[in-house]
Amino acid sequence: MEGERNTIVVVDDDREMASVLVEILGSAGYRALAANSGTDALNLIKRERPELVITDLRMVGMSGHQLQAEIKRVAPNLPVIIITAFGSIQTAVESMKLGAFDYITKPFSSDELLLVVSRALEDRNLRQEIRRLRGELAHSYGLENIIAVSRKMTEVLEIVGQIADSAASVLLAGESGTGKELIARALHFRSRRQQNPFIPVNCAAIPDNLLESELFGHVKGAFTDARQSKTGLFQAARGGTLFLDEVGEMPLLLQAKLLRVIEDKRVRPVGATEETPVDVRVVSATNTDLEEAISAGRFRADLYYRLATVTLVLPPLRERPEDIMPLVKHFLARAAAEAGRPIPEVTAEAVACLTHYPWPGNIRELQNAISRAVILCRNDRITRADLPAKVAGGETQSVTIEDAVNRRLTIDQLEREYARAILAAVGGNKSEAATVLGIDRKTLYRKLGEPEAN
Repeated sequence: MEGERNTIVVVDDDREMASVLVEILGSAGYRALAANSGTDALNLIKRERPELVITDLRMVGMSGHQLQAEIKRVAPNLPVIIITAFGSIQTAVESMKLGAFDYITKPFSSDELLLVVSRALEDRNLRQEIRRLRGELAHSYGLENIIAVSRKMTEVLEIVGQIADSAASVLLAGESGTGKELIARALHFRSRRQQNPFIPVNCAAIPDNLLESELFGHVKGAFTDARQSKTGLFQAARGGTLFLDEVGEMPLLLQAKLLRVIEDKRVRPVGATEETPVDVRVVSATNTDLEEAISAGRFRADLYYRLATVTLVLPPLRERPEDIMPLVKHFLARAAAEAGRPIPEVTAEAVACLTHYPWPGNIRELQNAISRAVILCRNDRITRADLPAKVAGGETQSVTIEDAVNRRLTIDQLEREYARAILAAVGGNKSEAATVLGIDRKTLYRKLGEPEAN
């Protein structure tokens, strides 16, 4: 039976009552252990590591309240059910405020006891699963799992590590597909807010007339279709992080309301008369130039400065070619695992296509290209033919003299593109790239337009 997997400690200084509880729980398949004092209960808890404690409230020596406080200290995630006489309900409610899962009043039936026990164990299992999933998320979105070897990107990650645990609002700027949400999640899961919600909202994907309700919530009857109250995303993200993607698309009127919420740390749902305090860290992102939008009157300057306490600019993939092949290897492993097949090798010709293509869609486009190639390739080998036509096409090959002439490249620009292509081809190894180019590392840094490494 399911109950056999759960150990329950029953605490009551009335030995007969404790025996009755043990018998009821044992008949239902639980492993029930009796303790007749708070001290004995604590020893059992430390030795047996139960899934649940049921304790009487009024006992000689250590009371149920005192035992509850000790349990909270030694096993903070262990649920406690309080048993109390009818006249002590107020005290039992106080126990719940102190962290008890529920209380049962005497006299009670076996069915009533078992129902509360079942609910307590289900709640415990759910909380355990949430903690496990949050741990996996924190690991998945940790900085150590973000693929970056280029200097531009590693500098961004260094700043992320420095500011993650601060309360500062962060604005992430960069082209579409550069990984802004990934960085936002890294900021959240690197911070002390990681146990609380991370809620993303795409400001451009929600109609203007619905966005206010989505962010701030509404009360029943606030407008025609408001048939019931709705909790807004600011309140849903309480204690955590609210990620406002494409914040530059937010209408001006709503920008003013957002500014007030950020400044006052209070939110008023649509149609409500009272405000509610909220503790939320705001991380926003944009793929447009907000300073230009301010000049054009499309974005509020005061909101911009509130959102951009720290601004991080994520470089496009074409400016970090050293990261292309490490990302390719990462996406290959993921796509192969999803397809249930071995990780395919990539031919030299396909590598050349991947490293020379400018990737206007950035990391998202690269991931899609690799996923497609893994599905289409034969003999566990990705060739040029397995890549999307625009990636494999002639225009994506290394810069030719004719191409350079058509693009009116200067000698410096041509040298820089060639140096970056070689660097990408050797997996970002600057020493090897310098050797291939026949120059020293100092000259390579100069041609790449980067400061020399110390």
